[in-house]
Amino acid sequence: MDNPIVTLHDFMLRTESITYILVVAVLVSFPFFWRFLTDRDEDSTRPDGEHSSGKHH
Repeated sequence: MDNPIVTLHDFMLRTESITYILVVAVLVSFPFFWRFLTDRDEDSTRPDGEHSSGKHH
């Protein structure tokens, strides 16, 4: 990464590669974030004391 950016092509190549790395990181981390959000909803209870899953015991 010590090479200076001299041309527009060098700049576009560098920014495009960084963009691809960020997109892959978001796509890999999204399922874990989604599980974090949905697991919290299943464990919580409503303010009236009932479970939010709708199942009766």
